[in-house]
Amino acid sequence: MRLGDRLAIGLSTAALAVTGLVAPAGAATEAEPTVRQLLEQCENGNTDLCEFHPSGPPEDYRGSYDLVGGATNCSGGTSTRIIRWESTRSTSTNVSVTISANATLGEVFEVGFETSYERQWSWSTTKSDEIRHELGPDQAVNIYAAPMRQKVTGTYELHFGDPYYGHYYWYVNNVTVDGPRDNPAWETRVESKPANC
Repeated sequence: MRLGDRLAIGLSTAALAVTGLVAPAGAATEAEPTVRQLLEQCENGNTDLCEFHPSGPPEDYRGSYDLVGGATNCSGGTSTRIIRWESTRSTSTNVSVTISANATLGEVFEVGFETSYERQWSWSTTKSDEIRHELGPDQAVNIYAAPMRQKVTGTYELHFGDPYYGHYYWYVNNVTVDGPRDNPAWETRVESKPANC
């Protein structure tokens, strides 16, 4: 089975033995389905079983800092500004199929995540806050914010009632789902910039 640098599609030898599939020696094998094709079979309800199995604990990390607001003081004196900001972050994946709260693949992922870690997955988070900042004459600042995020990597296991590309069982390995922590802590950063007054 070709692994390459892309997501590996694994076919379990044990699964073949259980289902009694036998590949004749020297016979030409069918083309393999793509990751997208396999996951769409799960999404469209064409499998007898579709489960997500995490391969390890979630990886927590600080998300990227995005620009969320700013202020400029073009007066000749010092000014205290209240800078209000809001930011929304959502879930992303490393596959070309949507895995979200309203999709079957998302529901399957949630069950696997919650069963393994006994806590809920957060698909998106929004934070509104304000910063009080003192600006000198002809000064300006940008406000950047970043939430804590988590990554989970695992395998989608698919069982078919009839052979799909010659096999009853398929595994889509190394699927990573990346989203915000539940009620994440946010960090903010204030950076000076040209005032352009």
